[in-house]
Amino acid sequence: MMRTWTKPSIDHAVADFLWSQWSQLGLAGATRRDDRWAMDPEALIQFSLRFAPREPRLFGEVLDWLRANGRVISAHRLRNLARDDRGRRLADAALTWAGMHNSKLQLWAKGGRLRVSDDLEPLGDLYVQEMDPAFSASGFAWPHTPPSRKSGVVDVSRPIALAFRLRLAFGVGARAEVTRFLLTTDQPESTTSSVAHASAFSQRNVLDALNEMAEAEVLTGRSAGRGSVYSLDTPRWAAFLGLGGQTVPLFVDWIRLLSALWNVVDWFDEDSRIERSEYLQASEARALISRLRPDLQAIGVSLPRDTSTHGTEYWATFQSVVDSLLRMLDAPSE
Repeated sequence: MMRTWTKPSIDHAVADFLWSQWSQLGLAGATRRDDRWAMDPEALIQFSLRFAPREPRLFGEVLDWLRANGRVISAHRLRNLARDDRGRRLADAALTWAGMHNSKLQLWAKGGRLRVSDDLEPLGDLYVQEMDPAFSASGFAWPHTPPSRKSGVVDVSRPIALAFRLRLAFGVGARAEVTRFLLTTDQPESTTSSVAHASAFSQRNVLDALNEMAEAEVLTGRSAGRGSVYSLDTPRWAAFLGLGGQTVPLFVDWIRLLSALWNVVDWFDEDSRIERSEYLQASEARALISRLRPDLQAIGVSLPRDTSTHGTEYWATFQSVVDSLLRMLDAPSE
């Protein structure tokens, strides 16, 4: 039976999802889940920074996790995944905070000076008695947050942590991301653009990595039309990575999925603040889904034709789409 989604129920479901993912990656917490998908670290961090201020304990633990595991995180990629100035400033604030609390990441702490200003943007509803300099330097008002020092290192034997295993083996860069995508995708061959999207590096950097790896004969490339397509020998790579009889982790387009999810979360936030008529609420919901349609279709969310419902009838359709999107957070685990 389909749920009726509201702001509180979505916030609760997303918070549970984030705790479950981070707990599998070494953040202080517990979960029974053992997800078979490969997580995209920077996409998860970027989403968490936007969502977690409404869950202050989660926000603090995500920062502490970044402090403890920053060596396997790409600051460049984290900034690339920010879709607006606010996202980039949040990324810079988190990186600065981690650099201020871990000397090995001190290059990230370049902007950590307290900025006292009346125009700082509050990140949440917490009363700020003493501002955290890492966040005030990026224009945010957030309470001073000391590290909890509860986070452990990532257990790279878990399927969800495949990205970290590859980064430890090949470095934090395009090669590790290229390998993660080609190893986990269900497509037999992939274009440069599809690899670049999942890698979140420039197409030039990804193309260089693909061609050099093909020259080294660790993946296969061939001409197709005006471009090239690439693949790798999954059993060979699985044996190399010591997966043995384990199933190769599953690919999820976290970049599109979490971006779409954030837009839905943000829409419900706005809807809860504005008293809309039922007709206007349905109209605004239709506009949101229309804007997200390409990403939703790309990740496999079933969408009705825009002409199939009219007026307030669209609200039920909207709820169905939101339900399909939220259900993607539940699959597949053992």
